[in-house]
Amino acid sequence: MKRCMIFGVVFLLLGSALFAEHARVMPARVGRFYVVPTFISFDQRFTEGGSRTAVGETTPYVPPTRMFNMGFALEYGINSWITGAVQWTPGINLWSDVDRVAAPMAVNPSGSGVVSGMGDIFLGAKVQIIGPQAPVASDTFRLAFGPGLKIPLSSPDFTDELARGTPNVARLDNHVLGLGLRSYFDVVVNEFFYINFYNEFIFYPTRGSFGDLGLGQAAMVAAGVPNVNVNFGYDLTFEIEPTFTHRFTASNIALEIGLPFTYYFSPGYTVSGNHLLHTDEGSVHRFSVGPNVSVFFLDWALPMEFLLGYQIPVMGRNTPVRHVASLQIRAYFRL
Repeated sequence: MKRCMIFGVVFLLLGSALFAEHARVMPARVGRFYVVPTFISFDQRFTEGGSRTAVGETTPYVPPTRMFNMGFALEYGINSWITGAVQWTPGINLWSDVDRVAAPMAVNPSGSGVVSGMGDIFLGAKVQIIGPQAPVASDTFRLAFGPGLKIPLSSPDFTDELARGTPNVARLDNHVLGLGLRSYFDVVVNEFFYINFYNEFIFYPTRGSFGDLGLGQAAMVAAGVPNVNVNFGYDLTFEIEPTFTHRFTASNIALEIGLPFTYYFSPGYTVSGNHLLHTDEGSVHRFSVGPNVSVFFLDWALPMEFLLGYQIPVMGRNTPVRHVASLQIRAYFRL
């Protein structure tokens, strides 16, 4: 039974960690639109003990996977210290390939699969409490909080997927309502360097259905397993990012180089009080380093910023050894 349950959560690979989570806010009446193409791949997995193993050799079974996702975001400065935001990451998968699909998860157990569908939307705001133009003025510290809602979008119908020759084996998100709070704190060392401390907590008060988790769970429900409710618990993220920043006055180009260290934790989902994914109650731990560099062309008719980042897996438990390469294309506008 455990062999096919991993597909319920293995593809929750993106999320807000793609964004630079600094405590800065947008200027009043200035907006920023993101397009975020992202490539994700893994052919190894962190085991319950934290060691790496080839994913095709693990129990529960996880196939080698590659996918290309397109995400989007929009931010707008409501005033000088409050920014509204809509983030859709993961957005929609444009291409994916799952090397092998384990029985009884497909009609053709040795065939390949796909991961189609879309992620959920995060709708929220960033309220700066301490900062240059915040209620508490400071040029040395920036403090902001970001309450928000994670709004579920449609999930694949895995009952229908069971009959397909190239099945959709997993979904991109939990697809249930989430309540979130993000915290941002920057220490500005000097004009060239600052350190960001970031935390995100998302709690899922609503329940999902076991048969909607993935192809394996749908197969089990079709075979007579009760389609019970699932509790997703919460997601917790901590991040520290030292950042170098410099503005070339002559060309009016701004450069930033960041090195975030990110830790993610999830207790795993529960069904009727019992964790089904792993013998250690399904807890997922992931620690990664994500070097990134951005170039901001301020003098263009439509100011544009390009941020290239790469997430390198360092340590983990019960999670794929995922490699994530992303490009953020940001366009600025004023209304």
